Amino acid sequence: MFAISKPKIKFAHYFEYALLRTVEAAVSAAPRGIALIMGAIAGQILCVLGVYKKIVRKNFEHVGIWDRGRMNRIIPKLYKNIGRYAVDVLRRGKLPAYRLHNYEIYTDSRTNGKGTIIVLAHFGNWELLAAIWGEQTDNCLNVVAKPMRNPLVEAWLLKKRTALSVRTILTNNALRGMLSALRNNEITAILIDQHLHGMGTPAPFLGKTASTVRTVAGLARKTGAAAVPVYAMMAADGSYDIMFFKADPPVLDAGENGKALEEAMINAIQAQHNDILSQWIREYPEHWFGWFHRRFKGYVDYK
Repeated sequence: MFAISKPKIKFAHYFEYALLRTVEAAVSAAPRGIALIMGAIAGQILCVLGVYKKIVRKNFEHVGIWDRGRMNRIIPKLYKNIGRYAVDVLRRGKLPAYRLHNYEIYTDSRTNGKGTIIVLAHFGNWELLAAIWGEQTDNCLNVVAKPMRNPLVEAWLLKKRTALSVRTILTNNALRGMLSALRNNEITAILIDQHLHGMGTPAPFLGKTASTVRTVAGLARKTGAAAVPVYAMMAADGSYDIMFFKADPPVLDAGENGKALEEAMINAIQAQHNDILSQWIREYPEHWFGWFHRRFKGYVDYK
């Protein structure tokens, strides 16, 4: 047997982890209102320093939805929001108040006995969603996640999820792990709005073409599991609105059959999910943190 080597921990990893835990302690000790102000200020500082701003601007310019003046007003709000959301992820103790909207879409999805796929984007507070809603899922929630580069931070995050009875499926085992969970009528949550280096296929997104995770559409078609797009967005008063969206399988013309029909169905499901996510972003662009990612890699020169 071969021994499984542990990831090598570098000095930078210790430094990052110490900084994370220091910030965690600070925002946990402060009243939440003060902590949110701290987060907003931290986000504004990142904006002034121009951290990732080149990528953000290239993405905004590529989709071409907002004129330059509107874009210049959205971007500072985007940075402010990422700081505020980060505070709630880091804080220990009492969870923020929240409201569930269209919750019957989720409860209906649980009646078919084929599992539920929660379709997520880097929109609002996807990481906190498991904490503020996960208690409703009868301890059968799985999240698909890419391991963090820092093994100390990865262990910290895994511990937080485990404390919430949330199981983690790593991306290198996503298909098998999700399929197993769905066969047990469990719930799997997965982000679909990132470019994953050859793991996706081209699909329309925000009026452009972008590589999109194919796993969700393929599993929904293969297993009959219900796909339910969800977001948790912070309201002006600091509470959260958790919104559930209906995504019934698209109906296609009967002209296709066999392999061609399967391919057309998967493509249609991908497009449907991207359309729903695009609607969120068009309405609330300052709450989508995909602007910081190379979302349109292959179609945009990010150099």
